[in-house]
Amino acid sequence: MKKIFTLIAAVMMALAAQAATLTVCEGTDYSSYIPVDGLYVDSEGTLDQMIYPADMLADMQGTKITSIKFHADGIINFSGCTLQLSLMIVDETEFGDGNAVAYTGATAVATVVPEKGATELEFVLDEPYEYTGGNLLIETLVTEVGDYASTYFLGVKTSNYPSFHHYYWWWEVNERIAFLPMVTFDYDEAGEEPVDPEDPYAVGYWLMMIDANGNAIPYQLLPGDNGDYTTTVALNYNVFGTVDPQTQERPLVPFYFIVNGVRVGAEQGLVEANLGQALENPLFGAEGCYGVPVGYNYNIGIAFGPEGDMYAYVAQAGYTSVDELSAKSVAGVRYYNLAGQEMQQANGLTIVVTTYTDGTTSAVKVVK
Repeated sequence: MKKIFTLIAAVMMALAAQAATLTVCEGTDYSSYIPVDGLYVDSEGTLDQMIYPADMLADMQGTKITSIKFHADGIINFSGCTLQLSLMIVDETEFGDGNAVAYTGATAVATVVPEKGATELEFVLDEPYEYTGGNLLIETLVTEVGDYASTYFLGVKTSNYPSFHHYYWWWEVNERIAFLPMVTFDYDEAGEEPVDPEDPYAVGYWLMMIDANGNAIPYQLLPGDNGDYTTTVALNYNVFGTVDPQTQERPLVPFYFIVNGVRVGAEQGLVEANLGQALENPLFGAEGCYGVPVGYNYNIGIAFGPEGDMYAYVAQAGYTSVDELSAKSVAGVRYYNLAGQEMQQANGLTIVVTTYTDGTTSAVKVVK
């Protein structure tokens, strides 16, 4: 039998993005030009570009980058300027022979005003950048000038020219550089989209009873003294179905559970629940439902086995109100959202108000 607590743990781990870090080009070499030339931060348009080959970033493929950090050899001496960080994927791994030419079209993802005396230059991205693989070009650009001062950054010397430097003072300079700076990427490992924080069933234990119209009516399960989670329900005829007038059979009312956003129930189909014998009702991460006859009050909940397995505990607690045995005639049904606004039909978490010909009304919450 599948251990449902293991399934739930695995799902919840998948839902949560896992933060991770990758540092490349860690070395003792240094450059005062790359990734930022501190002597020319007083010149707007000073630009640096670096290409990190795909094989260097393989561990990060399929993730979302959240910050990029460069490491000073000592401290950062320039200040007051605004630096813009941009990213793009390129086919090449170096800047070509002849005249050095910068790439165009990189996407701006962050800005920072460097702190003088800091040991790191960190760009926290405005939005996570999805890295799907390929050679990653990183660009820094001076968009607002500041106080210049020479600063060295750690990295490694290379056998090719993966970096490019551009500045203009009295003259324009473009040059290729055989150096890649040390860089640390913070990123979120690939995972499923997180649970919608507005999902009312993302946290906790819930019983979902299916009414006669196919709507799921939620009941929150509360912890008992023995560690189980239970609630009581009254399966009234006017909500959950009526006795067959020919056979006098009571239809089964289907139900399942939601545990911290994960649906659990019978392994498949609709299975009549065993009353009082929880171990006969194992729960699985499946679309099946257990069912109980309409017209009774029940105590229903989740019981835990010795190995942490989950089971549906069901106890019958007597008939519902005798008055309800005679089906009432429905005069009308109206639907409302949680803000009290009327809707044309049930959609999401909905309050269904039924009015009967005798003037009485009933209101239930359903999930459609």
